[in-house]
Amino acid sequence: MLVRSLQAALPALLPRSAAALSTSSARRGLEELIVLPPKEDAQLPTSGRTWEAADLRKKSWDDLHKLWFVLLKERTRLQAEKAMYRQQQQRMPNVTRVAKVRKAMCRIKLVLSERIKEHEDPNIRMELKAFIDGM
Repeated sequence: MLVRSLQAALPALLPRSAAALSTSSARRGLEELIVLPPKEDAQLPTSGRTWEAADLRKKSWDDLHKLWFVLLKERTRLQAEKAMYRQQQQRMPNVTRVAKVRKAMCRIKLVLSERIKEHEDPNIRMELKAFIDGM
């Protein structure tokens, strides 16, 4: 039941524009979280720079939420990949990807927290703070 509801909700949470930000494949559903062992002739995964707070401040509230879910999916995939390599008693290639995702997620929370201060209504501020703390 939970799996079906997650499969139904995932496409709505990650539209095509946000999916382009991910390094994972374009599959939909829970199967995209499954990590397959790399082929022997495969290149090492590459990653770009992490999201800077200044870049994130330019994004809309909705774009930040889309990016959050893309990073959350990527973090989950990286954790699964790390567990796979640990099980094979190998070292995970390009470990810096984990730190970049973690930093980007922390910076999104920072930017959202900064935006809370813009609201004059203390009830809205409390609700937004609770929402961000739950992320």
